[in-house]
Amino acid sequence: MKILILNWKDPKNPDVGGAEIILYELAKRWIKKGHQTTWFCRSFKNTLPEEIIDGIKIVRKGNRLTTYLEAFFYYKALKEKPDLVIDVLNTIFWQTPLYVKKGKRLAYVNQLAQEVFFYELPPFISHLAYLLESFEFKTYKDTPFLCYSKSTKEDLIKVEIPARNINLFPLGLDHGRYFPGEKAKEPLFLCVSRLVRMKRTDLAIQAMKMVVKKYSQARLAIVGYGYQKEELGKLRQKLNLGENVFFADEDILFFKKTKKDKKIELMQKAWALLFPSVKEGWGMTVTECAACGTPAIVTNVTGLRDSVIRNKTGLVLSRNPTPRELALAIIRIIEDKDLREKLSENAIEWSKNFTWDESVNVSLRFLESLVK
Repeated sequence: MKILILNWKDPKNPDVGGAEIILYELAKRWIKKGHQTTWFCRSFKNTLPEEIIDGIKIVRKGNRLTTYLEAFFYYKALKEKPDLVIDVLNTIFWQTPLYVKKGKRLAYVNQLAQEVFFYELPPFISHLAYLLESFEFKTYKDTPFLCYSKSTKEDLIKVEIPARNINLFPLGLDHGRYFPGEKAKEPLFLCVSRLVRMKRTDLAIQAMKMVVKKYSQARLAIVGYGYQKEELGKLRQKLNLGENVFFADEDILFFKKTKKDKKIELMQKAWALLFPSVKEGWGMTVTECAACGTPAIVTNVTGLRDSVIRNKTGLVLSRNPTPRELALAIIRIIEDKDLREKLSENAIEWSKNFTWDESVNVSLRFLESLVK
């Protein structure tokens, strides 16, 4: 089977996120099963127009906006059309129903943007984008959909995509890389995400100000990059948390002198992951941390309410928690050792449900059924 993926970013893009990592993990395994895969995306500074990554042919054309038009011309110019076009919907849609035949296309959705617009865009533009996103789905009513969380499926139904067209598949996890390790002796908490407003990492820093008043040795490690890093650094200094909050790429003394992955070492050491995001497709780092024996404290939003089982593999806050609400959850983890250990054990067991073999098999069966 010849597959063409249309996705705005590829695995080497400096703005790559968890959604791209999941798609990359699937694509490279589809290739091992004998399927030819091409990934079309936008270009970025100092990159090649084409290259091969783990067998995946990467084609880069256009910028953030023009890449969608470039995809149309690229598809039309192909002498031999792919058996299936995977149209990855993210903010601006590729609109393949306008030029790819029914039965030859599939819409793949990580999450809908919706509330994210209000955090990432200016007021007027954010409201306009919110309305336009729903409008973009109008052409996809007879297109089959693939997603990996029940809450994303519910969002799709709300924008009038027929439930019968929406198919779910399980996410995978590399258990050879993510596994339990020794916990830090002092309270250690972790944020792992892109440093952008929608992730609300600032909420975690504000919560730590309240936590350290009671537990001065508590620390928060922040792993990630993004436009908000400087702003978050200033907030740390403003709250006098220089000894309690650190960015993992700056504090090298915290780690063992080995080549071990810093992120995974922190996941193993942490007492809990803090994930107060506005919206997620799933929250891959939640499952990665779970495999490391680290429960999560999350907001009650799409994706995160799927990846965390309330009071079993983690704690679920309100949709828009205050710093105090998050701080109280952190303190609960610190003070209740039995709860902490129970959540850790349950998280490990929960993570065993996720394997890339199962993820690939389920997704491929669906792709092959469409082609047949």
